[in-house]
Amino acid sequence: MKKSEVLNSLAALLMLASLSLSSSAQAETEFAPDSSSIWERDTLSGDWGGARTQLQEVGISSKAWLTGFYQGGLSMDGNDEFAMSGRADLMVNADLEKLGLWQGGRLHTHFTYRGGELSAFRGGALWPVHASALLPLGSKNELVATSLYISQKVGDSTRLMLGKINAVDLLAGHPFFGGWGTDRFWNVVFVAPPSWVVPPVLIGGVMVHSMEPYTLTLKVFDPNDQTKNYSFNHLFADGVNASVGLFRNGELAGRKSGMGITATYSSSAKIDFSQISLPLNTSTITKKGSYNIALDASHLLIPSALNVNQGLGVYAKVAIADGNPNLIRSSVVSGVVGQGMLDGRPHDTFGLGYFWYNLSDKLQNAIKPLKQFDDEQGVEAYYQWSMTPWLKITADVQWVNPATAANKSMWLAGLRTKIDF
Repeated sequence: MKKSEVLNSLAALLMLASLSLSSSAQAETEFAPDSSSIWERDTLSGDWGGARTQLQEVGISSKAWLTGFYQGGLSMDGNDEFAMSGRADLMVNADLEKLGLWQGGRLHTHFTYRGGELSAFRGGALWPVHASALLPLGSKNELVATSLYISQKVGDSTRLMLGKINAVDLLAGHPFFGGWGTDRFWNVVFVAPPSWVVPPVLIGGVMVHSMEPYTLTLKVFDPNDQTKNYSFNHLFADGVNASVGLFRNGELAGRKSGMGITATYSSSAKIDFSQISLPLNTSTITKKGSYNIALDASHLLIPSALNVNQGLGVYAKVAIADGNPNLIRSSVVSGVVGQGMLDGRPHDTFGLGYFWYNLSDKLQNAIKPLKQFDDEQGVEAYYQWSMTPWLKITADVQWVNPATAANKSMWLAGLRTKIDF
C-alpha cells in the first residue's frame, strides 16, 4: 500500500474513531472517578506510567498529535470533489540546564509527516485554502524537521534563538493566528499571513527582549525557505532578510489588549513585474529589495467566566508592501475567536475570519493581456468541539473569491479530527 493510501485510511479511521469515542466520552465523563480518567486527561497516552513526568523533571518534554482532514467544494462547477489527508507532528524540547550542560539553554525540535490526496489549492485561489496540505513545503510523504534550534536565556529579559525555525511555531501561543492548520483556522492566510518576505521555515537568529509592557523582537535570516536544509552551508548567498518588531501588551477598558508593529526587509532579488513581457520567458529582469510593514491589534471583548485571559476576542493585522518585486501591495486579515464561552464546554473554540489581499498592480497589468488577475478575499468560520481534552473535532467552512478572476467564488467545507498523544 502506498504511503498516501495509508494516510487516507488513517484519516478515515480517525473520523470514525472520533464519532464512536464521542458517545463514550460523554457517558464516561459524568462518572469519572478522578482526573486520571482517560476521558479527562490532557493526552490520550497520559503520563506513560509516570515516565513522562520523570522525563520532564530531568528536562525532556514532548508533544505529539495526529490530525485527519476531509474537505471539498460545495459549488465549484465540477471541481467539488472531497478528499482526505493526514498529518503527524512531534515536538521535543530539552532543557539543557536540567540536563547538566549549561545554564539557560534549551533545544527545540519539530518533526512533521504529511500525506494524502487533499489539495492545498482550490478553484484558482492564490493562497492555499488548506495550510496543512502545503506546509511543510515540498515534503509530502516525507518526515522533515522544520524546527531544530537552540535558545539561550540572557539575564531575566532576553532570549536568543539560533538555527532552523518553523515560522508557524513562533505563533503557537497566539489565539487567532498560528495553529499549523491542525488547530483553529485552515486557510494559510490565518495560519501564517503571507508577507512574501518571511519563508515558512527559516534559518537564522532571533532575539526577543521583554521590557514590560513592551516586547522587542529582532530577526536576521536567509531569504529562502529552508524546509529541507539541515546545514548552514551557502546561507545568505541570495541576500539577507531582517525584521524588527515592537509589541505592547496591556489593558484597554479593563480588558486584555495588545498592539504591535513589525517591519521586514529583504535584499534578495525577485522578478521585476514591470519588466515582464509577453510571451513569458525566463530572461525576465530581477529587482532587489522588498519590504512588508504590518500592524497587529487585539482586544478581549468578553472574558470567559472560567478564565479571565480567555473569552471572545477581536484580532486584526493590516500590512503594506512595495508591490514590486513583492507580490503583495497591502492586506487586511481580521476576525474574532472565542474560547470557553459555553457552559460545560471549557475547551471548545470557534472563530470567524475575513481577509483581503491587494496584489501587485504591476503584475496585474503585465499579465492582463494573457489572463485576468485580481485581488483575493475570503471568509472562514470554524467550530472546534472538544470531546475530551485530547480529542477535538472541527467543522470548517470557507468562502473564497480567488485572484484568478476567470474562476468563480467558491464554497468549501471540511471536517478535522485531532488526537493529542
